Amino acid sequence: MRFPLGPVAPVFPDSKAIHRALFGVAYEEDIYETFCRAVPRIMRAFWWRIERQMRHHNLIFVHVPRVAGTSIASSLFGPRNTLHHSIRYYKTVHPRFYESAESFAVLRDPFDRFISSYAFVRAGGTKSCRLSNLFRAETAHIRNPEDYLDYLESRDVMAMDFVMRPQSWFVSDLRTGVPLVKKLFLLGEDKERLSDFLRNYGVKALPRLNPSERFPLPLSPRQTRRIENLYARDFELVAALRQARARENEARTLAIAAE
Repeated sequence: MRFPLGPVAPVFPDSKAIHRALFGVAYEEDIYETFCRAVPRIMRAFWWRIERQMRHHNLIFVHVPRVAGTSIASSLFGPRNTLHHSIRYYKTVHPRFYESAESFAVLRDPFDRFISSYAFVRAGGTKSCRLSNLFRAETAHIRNPEDYLDYLESRDVMAMDFVMRPQSWFVSDLRTGVPLVKKLFLLGEDKERLSDFLRNYGVKALPRLNPSERFPLPLSPRQTRRIENLYARDFELVAALRQARARENEARTLAIAAE
């Protein structure tokens, strides 16, 4: 008979697997999201869970994954503020704070974000943010965009990792699709506007944190249509923002011309 040479390190279950077994959802944020829908008045007792730095700045940042959110959150609130609560969570647990505070989020072109999330999943995450064991196991079969699209289309939003979810899920009313965040910015296209906004809160420059390896990913017309269907509300949000920016630029041009 052979005996182990030393103590064997205990193997603990993935916390997300435990969450799913107990509550039906993998992420801690989704546990609160679920109860916010079911018992909104009771959830007001959890107002104290809103990050102290958010309350200090009177500022809500809704962290949409794969949209430079880690860099922004770390610059504003410190490295520990990387949670992915929806705006509905803040609106439910502390209505007065939601109404009085500034709130903002950054969105990204949906095709570009799809490519970024696909790269993230294929790589199992980044050096600083690994894809959880639960979702790594579920996505181990994915070898190409078709596999990834099949996976996304077969799941409810709450059964997806955050990087896979529509951006609108984080910032909008789920029934109407209306944004509940007061200010929205487009990654890359609103660089000056975002810089000016962040400068008001003491952020002079953003570090580049949690980047994923990028590679060309040509998409077929059929894959493009599938992405448009999956993220239809995201495309609507981004189109509305671009139209608003075009109107602002036109008004600025006319004002300059009239001087």
